[in-house]
Amino acid sequence: MTTTTETPGPWTEYIRAMDQALAEMNATAAVRAWRNAYAAALGMPGWRGLVEVAAASLRIATLPGFGKASEARARETYWTALFRARQQGSLNGVLDTAEAFGALGDRTMVEQCIRVAESLAALNGDASGGERIRALAANLAERYLVAQRADAR
Repeated sequence: MTTTTETPGPWTEYIRAMDQALAEMNATAAVRAWRNAYAAALGMPGWRGLVEVAAASLRIATLPGFGKASEARARETYWTALFRARQQGSLNGVLDTAEAFGALGDRTMVEQCIRVAESLAALNGDASGGERIRALAANLAERYLVAQRADAR
């Protein structure tokens, strides 16, 4: 999954400030910086910033009592990134969000992302995209099987 860009976006400095606040266990500053990062990414066209900001949200879960809220923010932000990627016809964006939802264990959203990716690849006549989609789907399915086996123990 892509977590950094070649060219930092306007959200990058806010994420750095959030990480610094997390290192200092300053919840108020961390959440404020994340909100600023989210606003900056939302204000830009594209999906990549939203994926980075969603991943940053998950780091807030290291603060006591912030686990569920940070995951909920991440899910919502990944969903917005998926919508934008689909709207822009970005197979990379759709596949990045599929991986992100997979890391969250959200099988339903992974399946939806795979369907969107297949549609984009077919629409664009992208044969190599179809291979990438099948490889990602197989990889995520394997991860689910491993996770399910570990949970069964």
